[in-house]
Amino acid sequence: MGLEPRGLSGVAWGRIRVKLPLPYRYRRRGEYPLGFTLLLRSPLGLGEKLLRLEAGKALVYPSLRPLPPYEPAPSFFLEGKTEPFGLPDPLEAKGLRSYQPGDPLRLLAKQASLRQGRPFVREVEKSLLGSLFLHLDTQSLHPAYLDHAANLAAWLLLLAEKKGAQYGLSAGEVLPLGRGKAHLVRALSLLARLEPTQAPSLPPKAPPGSTYFLITQAAEQAFLKAALRGSAQARQGVLLLLPEGYFLYPGEKGRLALGKTPGLARALAMEGLLLAHGLELRVVRGHQTLVL
Repeated sequence: MGLEPRGLSGVAWGRIRVKLPLPYRYRRRGEYPLGFTLLLRSPLGLGEKLLRLEAGKALVYPSLRPLPPYEPAPSFFLEGKTEPFGLPDPLEAKGLRSYQPGDPLRLLAKQASLRQGRPFVREVEKSLLGSLFLHLDTQSLHPAYLDHAANLAAWLLLLAEKKGAQYGLSAGEVLPLGRGKAHLVRALSLLARLEPTQAPSLPPKAPPGSTYFLITQAAEQAFLKAALRGSAQARQGVLLLLPEGYFLYPGEKGRLALGKTPGLARALAMEGLLLAHGLELRVVRGHQTLVL
């Protein structure tokens, strides 16, 4: 994050408060100390003083660039169109019908029931939604890998939030399934602080009925075995392998990637076993745009 220098001159007697605009620009995902250096000079040129101030830290989220959408596998019914807390919207009711034993009392149409003298319930639209659980392997063999993986994860989580589906994230820490603004902020904060590791970060178990989405570059043997164990309760599984550690964004061009990296060879050797456990292997080379 870069701050442009600003200057101010004037005469003050006693204490005075001055507000200065500080335009800034984001440079790269991460958490950075935010400091200011102030050079104070006497109007008469009789002296100067240099002050360095610490102003906390700046957290920069992953950059957002349009990427292909991804639809999680449907896993459960929610009554009514999805709201921030998963409750049906009464304005979306398709109609009214007589109450039947077993109907949820929260769907009771009170005004209509009072007018008719017998209980009526709202018929609401039913939507079929799925949950998405993302795991990012932090073992990085290329400096661009974590940024590309974090950008993709942020894009997918924002799409899930907009759709109203639940989503979880494993990126250094495990964030369980949820949704809402606070949940999204926690997820983006994890992605912002993501740091590379020497060893693979093993994927945890998928929440029951979820879409299990794994991203890796190295595809170490230990990672692949943990992915097989973790996919046991998933409704659908995808293992996205980025052998070169990056992919092309729409409109970019790159050189053709030839040969097989060790991680690609390991993943291809286990492709049949992965598919038998519900994990579809998808490989995106460095010269290819992302397709999900």
